[in-house]
Amino acid sequence: MLKIFLFISTVPMAFADLLGEAKVGDNILKYYNGHLDQTIFSTAVVSCMQKGGELVMPKNAYLNDAVADVAQGGIVWIGGGDLFAADNYEWNDGERIEWSNWDSGEPNDNNGEKNCIQTSYTDRRKWSDHDCCTDAGYVCQIPDAVSAPFEYSEFTAYADSTDRRSYSEAKQFCERRRSRLVLLRNGDDVTFLQSMLIDDGITQFWIDNGQEESPCPSVSSSVFSTDDCQEPMAFLCEEVAPHGLSVSEEQLTVEPGMHLNVDCSASGVPVPEVAWYRDGVYVPNQRHGIGSSTLVVHGVSADDVGMYVCEAVNEVGGKLRSMKGYSFLETVPNQE
Repeated sequence: MLKIFLFISTVPMAFADLLGEAKVGDNILKYYNGHLDQTIFSTAVVSCMQKGGELVMPKNAYLNDAVADVAQGGIVWIGGGDLFAADNYEWNDGERIEWSNWDSGEPNDNNGEKNCIQTSYTDRRKWSDHDCCTDAGYVCQIPDAVSAPFEYSEFTAYADSTDRRSYSEAKQFCERRRSRLVLLRNGDDVTFLQSMLIDDGITQFWIDNGQEESPCPSVSSSVFSTDDCQEPMAFLCEEVAPHGLSVSEEQLTVEPGMHLNVDCSASGVPVPEVAWYRDGVYVPNQRHGIGSSTLVVHGVSADDVGMYVCEAVNEVGGKLRSMKGYSFLETVPNQE
């Protein structure tokens, strides 16, 4: 029998109203615009800070295009406004806005008071100024390095007497369900996992610590131990949404006629399917690997200039999860 309330998964929290996710440089863009995340500007700023990042500040066309893509046409706050002096628009970090993407007639100081920058990321990807106390979604820019343990994981606990298995049987059981025995890589993972267990404090669950050893590792809400690998025991299976996405070349300026290969890869359980798209259309010239794909451009021309989107997708908890990455291609004239 499947016991689903012995364990609290992090995914309902990590993905609550998280509608899009993308990797740009060393940062993850996270788009929030669900029922719980329509909010005023100041709350969006605080929410991003609580997540370990900041409200995104698209200071160049590349980042603006990436934000537009991850926001999927939604109306969102970005991190800027004339909060300290009327009509003096600055980013939240105090830098004056140099590159901008204002819509025609914007900013128009529509209420005669302080305004914040809101975007309606349609195909034009333009900005406008709005009353900071209106509601909108928002995009956070969060360093990849601050990702919490198990942020991309969802767990299923098997603890009924009829479900208990030996260590190797538990691993095989999880693998047959396109998941894995939950992987703990360090002491922080153990502590975090124990904090989420809401069992009786006695039930031990088989876990994987990435090492081949006997006896085998197990954990309860209070104890990390090792046990006889043949002992029937409860266990935890883990599915992992796409993460750790990497694009080999995020910004390319090349001469016409050059040949390009741009690699994209991502991790996840089950292994995500990775593919390149341009303007929402699958790019035919790519080579697929396990959890990876290589964009191939033969003889670059002006027609190839633009933004290419790499998307990694798998199924976690019965829902499709995805992460995107980008490669922006420009050309320069041939050098004579």
